[in-house]
Amino acid sequence: MSRSAFKELRKRPGVMLAYFVLRRTLRHTPQFRGAVGGILVVIVGKDWIGRFHRAGELLLSGQRQAFFNAETSRHQVVSIETGVKKRVDLDVLRSLAQTIVITDSFDALSEKVRMAADEIVYVDNPTVRHVHAVRKLTGRSKIDVETARKLVNENWGIIDALLCRQSLDCLTVETTARSKDTQFMGPRLSELPGFASVRSWVSELVTDLVAWKAGKLEWSTVDRAALLIGPPGVGKTMCAGALAAELRLPIISTSAGQWQSAGNGYLGDMLRSMRSSFKEAADYKSGALLFIDELDSIGNRSHQSNHAYYETQVVNTFLELTSKETPGVVLLAATNRSEDIEPAILRSGRFERHIYVDLPTRDERAEILSYHLGGFDIDRLRRWTDQLYDFSPADLERIGRAIKRSARAARRGVEDEDVENGMPAKVTLSDEVLRRIALHECGHAVVALSCDFVDAVTVELSDTVFKGRVMQPGGQVRYDMRDRILPTEDVLRAQIRISLAGLAAEEVEIGSKSTGAGGHSGSDIDIATGIAKLMVASWGMGQVPRFYVDRKRVDQFFRAPSRITDEVDRILLDEWEKVKASLRAERKTLLKLTSDLLDKGRIYLDAEHRE
Repeated sequence: MSRSAFKELRKRPGVMLAYFVLRRTLRHTPQFRGAVGGILVVIVGKDWIGRFHRAGELLLSGQRQAFFNAETSRHQVVSIETGVKKRVDLDVLRSLAQTIVITDSFDALSEKVRMAADEIVYVDNPTVRHVHAVRKLTGRSKIDVETARKLVNENWGIIDALLCRQSLDCLTVETTARSKDTQFMGPRLSELPGFASVRSWVSELVTDLVAWKAGKLEWSTVDRAALLIGPPGVGKTMCAGALAAELRLPIISTSAGQWQSAGNGYLGDMLRSMRSSFKEAADYKSGALLFIDELDSIGNRSHQSNHAYYETQVVNTFLELTSKETPGVVLLAATNRSEDIEPAILRSGRFERHIYVDLPTRDERAEILSYHLGGFDIDRLRRWTDQLYDFSPADLERIGRAIKRSARAARRGVEDEDVENGMPAKVTLSDEVLRRIALHECGHAVVALSCDFVDAVTVELSDTVFKGRVMQPGGQVRYDMRDRILPTEDVLRAQIRISLAGLAAEEVEIGSKSTGAGGHSGSDIDIATGIAKLMVASWGMGQVPRFYVDRKRVDQFFRAPSRITDEVDRILLDEWEKVKASLRAERKTLLKLTSDLLDKGRIYLDAEHRE
């Protein structure tokens, strides 16, 4: 964009906003990325056609003259408005030329334009960043993130009215006049930090929905159902609401528990309630998102219980409803126990897309807390968030509230002092405990680096833990491992040794064991025991190569018989003795790494450090 064009643009906030939105909407098209010729149809609100027309000219030329005088070269912007009888002569056979067609309705397009269009897209609402940029560049007062977020989730008429109002301090969602089909509360997925695993599916879905609404794609070809899998607190429910806002679809949120609580809770009541949710979603002819929380509560036809008939009927009805092709209805479900879900629900054609939502990474923790603090500098937050191992997005939101309370009490904006005050209280570890933790973590590292499927390890140690948090590590090890498509018995036994190595290091060097290796699901002992159970009961690696139970039901199965648990104990004991012997032989390395970890707090080891 030329300097003169930018200078003029600052005088026209409506065109400026249209330019920002249009650029974001078209940025993934070949015409925008590579200056490829073609026709792009952009559908906008009727009152915004003129502004988007000018924004399109600026996007194609970057020049003030072309922008305001509409003097185009081989590129052109054409407006087609519903109800206007003026004939638009659009030459679709213009070699290497780029044409942007701005219209307020798909129905306003001729059959020729519909067929010739390379892309037909509906513009998204502006983002929070767009609102902040327009207000800053046009000299309006700064507004906070929450107010901007409320504004961008309104319809374009309300955005038009309020975008440049000098003060938006009194703006609330309740006081604005929403249009009937604008039902989107909260932020869009593109505005939220984290959820990296979800974004690729959402990007594809947004494109497919636009193509379906434009009549260019059959609904049967849309990847329209997904299951979010992850531990409690990672934001699966928030993700559903943000996805609905991103897709500009109304959301019907429900669960098996809500269905069962309908009426008197009889089977007929539950089935009627279930059918009602699907019908409510189908009634939105322009599309809707049906979100089903805690999908594992639906039931499983393989369960043997006094309620088997009830569960079977519920599952069968659910399978019937999800097998129907309902154009416009996107299905999203969430669970933290995918192994309990009826397999038929997860097969192709139903919830075939499985998306794992994990705890946030180190970078994401800082981004999430910054988001809850209204854009507080991420780099400044890292000194605190880097210590928040295993904290979920829900935990970080709670911390954000505490930080803002501290700032409100001091009657000012959030500062570093408030971040410090809002962090969970810490307890400093004694030198004795710290050395035990360092030995434990380095034990894992030494044994892991002896395995040919581990490329590197990162070991971290903290001299403090958070007070009142039930399970938290004073240290941790992260492994860079090569995937094994078909693990052998040797690899599985090596994984058991790695899991037991921390506890073994404590016994070998200190002479006693602590509780740090067990006490909860996912602990070292739990992992080692789980692998051994699978080896014997499901993978035929016991004394007799026999299949006892599906790997997903191993935990339910292991209440008996004793001969199986005896074999599990034997495997664990064999690897326990091996790992202790290995650490005794590597004692010099173990002590050296422990000393380095205590001194530096973090060490990285790769193949070059192997003896």
